[in-house]
Amino acid sequence: MSVIGFDIGTHSAKAVLLNIKGKGRNLSVSLEGLGLAQMPQGIMSQWEEQPIPARRAMSVAMASLVKLAKLKRGRFAAMSLSGDTMIIKKINMPITSQKELRASLAMEAEQYIPYPINEVIIDGHILSTDDQRGQMSVLLVAARKEVVTNYIQAVTMTKILKPNVIDVDALALFNAYDFVNPDSRQNAILVDLGASLMHVTVLQEGMPYTIKEENIGCQRITEEFEDVFGVSQDEAEAIKLGALAAPNPTEAAEVVERVASNWVAALDRAVDNIKQENPDYQVKKIYLAGGGAFIKGLPEHFSRNFKTEAEVFNPFRSIKVNPKKFDQAYLDYIGPQMAVSFGLAIRKEEIR
Repeated sequence: MSVIGFDIGTHSAKAVLLNIKGKGRNLSVSLEGLGLAQMPQGIMSQWEEQPIPARRAMSVAMASLVKLAKLKRGRFAAMSLSGDTMIIKKINMPITSQKELRASLAMEAEQYIPYPINEVIIDGHILSTDDQRGQMSVLLVAARKEVVTNYIQAVTMTKILKPNVIDVDALALFNAYDFVNPDSRQNAILVDLGASLMHVTVLQEGMPYTIKEENIGCQRITEEFEDVFGVSQDEAEAIKLGALAAPNPTEAAEVVERVASNWVAALDRAVDNIKQENPDYQVKKIYLAGGGAFIKGLPEHFSRNFKTEAEVFNPFRSIKVNPKKFDQAYLDYIGPQMAVSFGLAIRKEEIR
């Protein structure tokens, strides 16, 4: 049975279903199906205050995607968390095995978590070990039990899906990157630009070193275009993505430049974090994903500021696609928005 990767965002729900054969690095992967559905406006931002409507909206979106995108071969759901509902942090702790890690993680992690330890679910992954110091670097992830339970209930409410994986948006994107670049040891930055959030993952020699979230999404550009040009939200969105000419191109470029400067500053902070321990760290490439990846001029903006190559990340370019079933131009357009869903769907092998 296959896993459907569901990425539930502020404005839309995305789903990807892959046909995966083989194991480990010897995988043959083809696209089985994908879909995108709009979420009721504002409902996901009120998750904590109104969990029941949000849970219902998620369930309806997932069930609709399975039906409309014909994803019926998928029976398991993989989802991911983001925002202040979870904590992700690199910590140092005494060397132990991956098997023994979970037993000792709660005690070590308590100092980093702003919630009572009995209200969170904790997991971790060993990134590296320093035998001389007797220390290891661990990627700590903690999520509130209440939120995880709500996600599980939303899946169960569909009556056609079973919950399989609860991941983190930034790590799901890394899974997609790692699949596309399995042997990469590159110092790269993965940027996921959503409507309300920006995820930044700094890789050192191909592995996550720093993961940051910023409340600066690409919706801010849409809102500024609405105000500056007096246009509707749909028109502002079209201008942002270059599908509609701006009434004043110079003014539009200034808006993008102003908002994008906040994104550049966020990347600067993330890189400064790694340089505290690795002063010689240099960014070799920037990969852009999410709905904001196709903002006109954005790759060039990042390239100019970091003096390195920046490109739009499309995981569908790395797998088999039936041209009779999927339009390549559409996949090129939608691919960056589906990167997190792709990273979740690729985890099928873990349920065998």
